[in-house]
Amino acid sequence: MSAKQYAGTVGAIVALALMVTALWTWGRAGWIAADSTRPDVATWAVRSGAVSIAAAAQLLLLTFVAAPIFRRRHFSGDAARLAVGIVACVALVSAVALGLAGR
Repeated sequence: MSAKQYAGTVGAIVALALMVTALWTWGRAGWIAADSTRPDVATWAVRSGAVSIAAAAQLLLLTFVAAPIFRRRHFSGDAARLAVGIVACVALVSAVALGLAGR
């Protein structure tokens, strides 16, 4: 097994674990945020964190699984990775801001 195949396999497994975690977190957001002083805001903080985790999983798939298959670098592939990275960062920042507001 070459290094690219190994990286693709590990990337796919980690992306799958991250996506399962994101879906579980989204579904249990109300339960996770139940003990906060403002549970509605904390629920959205948890859900924003779940979106950030899901975007990170998609970024891993684009980088380690899809990129080696299509080998040539195009602007569209780089733009897709950039867009997913921006979504992950914005969701993470909003999760932190909502988490601080929900305390």
